[in-house]
Amino acid sequence: MYKLAKNSMTWVVLLLFFATTYTTNAQSREVKPKRFVGLVHMTGSSDFVYYALSEKASTTLNVVGPGKLTVYNRVRLENGEKQSQPYYLRYLLDDKLIISEKIGPQQRSSKVKYKGKLTGTPSKADKFTITIPPGRHTLKFYKHKAKHKAHVRFAYERKEQVVWEERMPVNSLSSIGIKHIKTGQEQTYHRISATKGFVFKAKEATRLRVYLRSDFNYKMHAENVVRLVLKKDGRPVATYKVTCRKSSKVEYTNDNRSIPGALEKIYVNLPDSKAQSYELVLKGGADASAIIRVSTNLPDTRIANRSF
Repeated sequence: MYKLAKNSMTWVVLLLFFATTYTTNAQSREVKPKRFVGLVHMTGSSDFVYYALSEKASTTLNVVGPGKLTVYNRVRLENGEKQSQPYYLRYLLDDKLIISEKIGPQQRSSKVKYKGKLTGTPSKADKFTITIPPGRHTLKFYKHKAKHKAHVRFAYERKEQVVWEERMPVNSLSSIGIKHIKTGQEQTYHRISATKGFVFKAKEATRLRVYLRSDFNYKMHAENVVRLVLKKDGRPVATYKVTCRKSSKVEYTNDNRSIPGALEKIYVNLPDSKAQSYELVLKGGADASAIIRVSTNLPDTRIANRSF
């Protein structure tokens, strides 16, 4: 489990994909939340349904990635209001990454109105896109700092799986082998610490996939917290807090003193930049260590991270 720590330089965003070929295998389709606060019926060129947002109760959605989730936002304008006040749509991805998206202001819609007994007029739709990584994911949506009643609806476009290219560090790091006990499959990781990180080059927009396993010794508890720091040209730009647990499924092949942790996956977007060097390094004491594998791809879209 990981969480993106607050950082004034947080331009790095979760989410990733890449492929030597990247094609759509499904059309965008309406998605109904698994859990919602209430329904809001509207009519215009056709009838459609939005879902009311709350500051405390979540509107919860389950999707299978990779893909793109488009979120349509409207607010209720009353008492002759012609324009909405901005608010923040806060969402959690897998209860780990928290992002707030600024919505509005938007003008009153002249084409859409509420059905039923609701008073007021919907605003024009404000939409943004969330890139969903591979696998099954849960998203929870809340309104934040909102003066108006807010509603959302969702459309999802599934993408085909993507291909990742593993990166090697440009600096000298210890190569650590692990073996999956059940299958016998072996893999090679690189060990990082608080003093020696995984250094790589990136001159264009790139997505990273980081496989991380914390090191345990036989005296440590079954759970360990690791903080992985991403540095750009030597300056920290993001910190990931990772809660790791001992693994009973893998073992080291060339290290008899340590026990590998369970696999944790971290996905990161690096935007266009002139950075010559990035580094993944641990934050902590001299005893902190972990093993990682790093893969990259190229983005099909760029997503601007919003601070929260």
